[in-house]
Amino acid sequence: MWTANDRSKRFYEATKTDQRNDFERDRDRILYSTAFHRLAGITQVVRAGEQEVFHNRQQHTLKVAQVGRRLAQRCIDEYPKFASVIDAEVVEAACLAHDLGHPPFGHVGESLLDQLVSGDDQDGFEGNAQTFRILTTLALRFPEHNGLNLTRATLAATLKYPWLRDRKDKNKTFKWSAYFTADCVASLTEKEVVGMYGRLYGTSDSSVLDPIVR
Repeated sequence: MWTANDRSKRFYEATKTDQRNDFERDRDRILYSTAFHRLAGITQVVRAGEQEVFHNRQQHTLKVAQVGRRLAQRCIDEYPKFASVIDAEVVEAACLAHDLGHPPFGHVGESLLDQLVSGDDQDGFEGNAQTFRILTTLALRFPEHNGLNLTRATLAATLKYPWLRDRKDKNKTFKWSAYFTADCVASLTEKEVVGMYGRLYGTSDSSVLDPIVR
Protein backbone atom coordinates (compact mmCIF):
# COMPACT_ATOMS: atom_id res chain seq x y z
CA MET A 1 0.00 0.00 0.00
CA TRP A 2 1.36 3.41 -0.92
CA THR A 3 1.88 6.02 1.75
CA ALA A 4 0.74 9.61 1.30
CA ASN A 5 4.31 10.46 0.36
CA ASP A 6 4.38 7.70 -2.27
CA ARG A 7 1.17 9.00 -3.84
CA SER A 8 2.50 12.53 -4.24
CA LYS A 9 5.89 11.59 -5.71
CA ARG A 10 6.81 12.89 -9.16
CA PHE A 11 9.38 11.46 -11.55
CA TYR A 12 11.15 14.83 -11.60
CA GLU A 13 11.49 16.78 -8.39
CA ALA A 14 9.08 19.71 -8.26
CA THR A 15 10.99 22.99 -8.40
CA LYS A 16 8.16 25.35 -7.46
CA THR A 17 5.20 25.27 -5.12
CA ASP A 18 2.24 27.54 -4.53
CA GLN A 19 -1.03 27.55 -2.59
CA ARG A 20 -2.24 24.41 -4.38
CA ASN A 21 -1.55 20.90 -3.19
CA ASP A 22 0.18 18.33 -5.42
CA PHE A 23 -3.02 16.88 -6.85
CA GLU A 24 -4.56 20.27 -7.56
CA ARG A 25 -1.50 21.10 -9.65
CA ASP A 26 -1.92 17.84 -11.57
CA ARG A 27 -5.53 18.72 -12.37
CA ASP A 28 -4.62 22.20 -13.57
CA ARG A 29 -1.69 21.01 -15.69
CA ILE A 30 -3.96 18.65 -17.60
CA LEU A 31 -6.72 21.23 -18.01
CA TYR A 32 -4.30 23.76 -19.54
CA SER A 33 -2.40 21.29 -21.71
CA THR A 34 -2.48 21.62 -25.49
CA ALA A 35 -3.68 18.00 -25.72
CA PHE A 36 -6.80 18.92 -23.76
CA HIS A 37 -7.44 21.91 -26.04
CA ARG A 38 -7.20 19.63 -29.09
CA LEU A 39 -10.11 17.53 -27.82
CA ALA A 40 -12.43 20.33 -29.01
CA GLY A 41 -11.63 19.27 -32.57
CA ILE A 42 -12.16 15.54 -32.06
CA THR A 43 -15.53 13.88 -32.57
CA GLN A 44 -16.88 10.35 -32.82
CA VAL A 45 -18.60 10.58 -36.20
CA VAL A 46 -18.73 14.00 -37.87
CA ARG A 47 -15.76 16.27 -38.46
CA ALA A 48 -15.36 19.34 -36.26
CA GLY A 49 -17.30 22.31 -37.64
CA GLU A 50 -19.63 20.22 -39.80
CA GLN A 51 -22.67 21.13 -37.72
CA GLU A 52 -23.52 24.10 -35.50
CA VAL A 53 -24.11 21.95 -32.43
CA PHE A 54 -22.48 18.57 -31.82
CA HIS A 55 -20.83 16.71 -28.99
CA ASN A 56 -17.03 16.70 -29.17
CA ARG A 57 -14.54 14.86 -26.95
CA GLN A 58 -13.76 17.96 -24.92
CA GLN A 59 -17.41 18.46 -23.95
CA HIS A 60 -17.64 14.77 -23.11
CA THR A 61 -14.48 14.98 -20.99
CA LEU A 62 -15.68 18.00 -19.00
CA LYS A 63 -18.88 16.13 -18.15
CA VAL A 64 -16.98 13.01 -17.18
CA ALA A 65 -14.76 15.12 -14.91
CA GLN A 66 -17.75 16.72 -13.22
CA VAL A 67 -19.43 13.37 -12.59
CA GLY A 68 -16.18 11.79 -11.41
CA ARG A 69 -15.50 14.57 -8.93
CA ARG A 70 -19.01 14.42 -7.49
CA LEU A 71 -18.81 10.64 -7.13
CA ALA A 72 -15.49 10.94 -5.30
CA GLN A 73 -16.92 13.56 -2.97
CA ARG A 74 -19.97 11.37 -2.31
CA CYS A 75 -17.76 8.39 -1.49
CA ILE A 76 -15.71 10.45 0.93
CA ASP A 77 -18.83 11.82 2.62
CA GLU A 78 -20.51 8.43 2.98
CA TYR A 79 -17.38 6.39 3.70
CA PRO A 80 -14.95 8.59 5.67
CA LYS A 81 -12.52 5.71 6.12
CA PHE A 82 -11.69 6.00 2.41
CA ALA A 83 -10.82 9.69 2.67
CA SER A 84 -7.12 8.83 2.90
CA VAL A 85 -7.12 6.92 -0.41
CA ILE A 86 -9.76 8.78 -2.46
CA ASP A 87 -8.94 12.31 -3.53
CA ALA A 88 -11.46 14.30 -5.58
CA GLU A 89 -8.64 16.21 -7.30
CA VAL A 90 -6.98 12.99 -8.44
CA VAL A 91 -10.28 11.61 -9.72
CA GLU A 92 -11.04 14.80 -11.63
CA ALA A 93 -7.50 14.90 -13.05
CA ALA A 94 -7.81 11.32 -14.29
CA CYS A 95 -11.19 12.11 -15.84
CA LEU A 96 -9.78 15.16 -17.61
CA ALA A 97 -6.93 13.03 -18.94
CA HIS A 98 -8.85 9.92 -19.91
CA ASP A 99 -9.37 10.82 -23.60
CA LEU A 100 -6.25 12.85 -24.35
CA GLY A 101 -4.99 10.07 -26.62
CA HIS A 102 -8.35 9.50 -28.28
CA PRO A 103 -8.10 9.83 -32.07
CA PRO A 104 -10.83 11.27 -34.33
CA PHE A 105 -13.71 8.98 -35.32
CA GLY A 106 -13.69 6.85 -32.20
CA HIS A 107 -12.45 3.29 -32.06
CA VAL A 108 -12.62 2.93 -35.84
CA GLY A 109 -9.95 5.63 -36.09
CA GLU A 110 -8.00 3.98 -33.30
CA SER A 111 -8.02 0.62 -35.07
CA LEU A 112 -6.96 2.15 -38.39
CA LEU A 113 -4.06 4.02 -36.79
CA ASP A 114 -2.93 0.80 -35.13
CA GLN A 115 -2.94 -0.98 -38.49
CA LEU A 116 -0.98 1.82 -40.14
CA VAL A 117 1.85 1.97 -37.61
CA SER A 118 2.08 -1.64 -36.41
CA GLY A 119 4.36 -2.63 -39.27
CA ASP A 120 7.09 -0.26 -38.08
CA ASP A 121 6.32 -0.03 -34.36
CA GLN A 122 5.77 -3.03 -32.08
CA ASP A 123 3.62 -0.88 -29.80
CA GLY A 124 1.13 0.04 -32.53
CA PHE A 125 -1.46 2.58 -31.44
CA GLU A 126 -3.99 2.52 -28.60
CA GLY A 127 -5.86 5.51 -27.18
CA ASN A 128 -5.21 4.78 -23.50
CA ALA A 129 -1.52 4.09 -24.09
CA GLN A 130 -1.33 7.28 -26.14
CA THR A 131 -2.86 9.18 -23.23
CA PHE A 132 -0.12 7.88 -20.94
CA ARG A 133 2.53 8.81 -23.51
CA ILE A 134 1.14 12.35 -23.75
CA LEU A 135 1.15 12.76 -19.97
CA THR A 136 4.66 11.41 -19.48
CA THR A 137 6.47 12.34 -22.70
CA LEU A 138 4.75 14.32 -25.45
CA ALA A 139 3.18 17.14 -23.47
CA LEU A 140 5.40 20.21 -23.20
CA ARG A 141 5.32 22.32 -20.07
CA PHE A 142 8.82 22.51 -18.62
CA PRO A 143 12.07 23.41 -20.40
CA GLU A 144 13.96 20.88 -18.27
CA HIS A 145 12.03 17.77 -19.28
CA ASN A 146 9.16 16.37 -21.32
CA GLY A 147 5.73 15.48 -19.98
CA LEU A 148 3.54 17.08 -17.34
CA ASN A 149 5.45 15.47 -14.45
CA LEU A 150 2.30 14.33 -12.66
CA THR A 151 2.18 12.55 -9.32
CA ARG A 152 2.18 8.77 -9.14
CA ALA A 153 -1.38 8.84 -7.81
CA THR A 154 -2.68 10.71 -10.85
CA LEU A 155 -0.72 8.58 -13.30
CA ALA A 156 -2.03 5.44 -11.62
CA ALA A 157 -5.58 6.75 -11.83
CA THR A 158 -5.28 7.17 -15.61
CA LEU A 159 -4.42 3.49 -16.15
CA LYS A 160 -7.40 1.41 -17.28
CA TYR A 161 -5.79 -1.96 -17.98
CA PRO A 162 -3.19 -3.78 -15.83
CA TRP A 163 -0.93 -4.80 -18.69
CA LEU A 164 1.16 -3.70 -21.65
CA ARG A 165 0.47 -5.03 -25.14
CA ASP A 166 1.07 -8.73 -25.67
CA ARG A 167 0.32 -9.93 -29.19
CA LYS A 168 0.50 -13.55 -28.01
CA ASP A 169 -2.39 -13.01 -25.60
CA LYS A 170 -5.69 -12.20 -27.31
CA ASN A 171 -6.92 -10.40 -24.19
CA LYS A 172 -3.95 -8.01 -24.30
CA THR A 173 -3.93 -7.30 -28.02
CA PHE A 174 -6.64 -4.69 -28.48
CA LYS A 175 -6.54 -2.63 -25.27
CA TRP A 176 -3.58 -1.81 -23.03
CA SER A 177 -2.41 0.95 -20.72
CA ALA A 178 1.07 1.99 -21.83
CA TYR A 179 3.62 1.41 -24.59
CA PHE A 180 6.75 -0.66 -24.09
CA THR A 181 8.99 2.18 -25.17
CA ALA A 182 11.16 3.60 -22.41
CA ASP A 183 9.81 7.13 -22.73
CA CYS A 184 6.41 5.93 -21.54
CA VAL A 185 7.25 3.42 -18.84
CA ALA A 186 9.84 5.64 -17.19
CA SER A 187 7.30 6.98 -14.73
CA LEU A 188 5.69 3.64 -13.84
CA THR A 189 7.15 0.18 -14.39
CA GLU A 190 5.14 -2.67 -15.89
CA LYS A 191 5.10 -4.29 -12.45
CA GLU A 192 3.54 -1.15 -11.03
CA VAL A 193 0.93 -1.09 -13.81
CA VAL A 194 -0.21 -4.57 -12.81
CA GLY A 195 0.26 -3.91 -9.11
CA MET A 196 -1.95 -0.84 -9.12
CA TYR A 197 -4.82 -2.84 -10.50
CA GLY A 198 -4.30 -5.42 -7.77
CA ARG A 199 -4.43 -2.79 -5.04
CA LEU A 200 -7.58 -1.26 -6.48
CA TYR A 201 -9.50 -4.46 -7.16
CA GLY A 202 -7.90 -7.02 -4.88
CA THR A 203 -6.35 -9.09 -7.68
CA SER A 204 -3.60 -8.88 -10.27
CA ASP A 205 -5.36 -11.45 -12.45
CA SER A 206 -5.97 -9.66 -15.73
CA SER A 207 -8.63 -12.21 -16.72
CA VAL A 208 -11.18 -10.31 -14.64
CA LEU A 209 -11.21 -7.74 -17.44
CA ASP A 210 -11.93 -10.29 -20.16
CA PRO A 211 -15.64 -9.38 -20.50
CA ILE A 212 -14.73 -5.71 -20.89
CA VAL A 213 -11.95 -6.27 -23.40
CA ARG A 214 -14.07 -8.60 -25.49
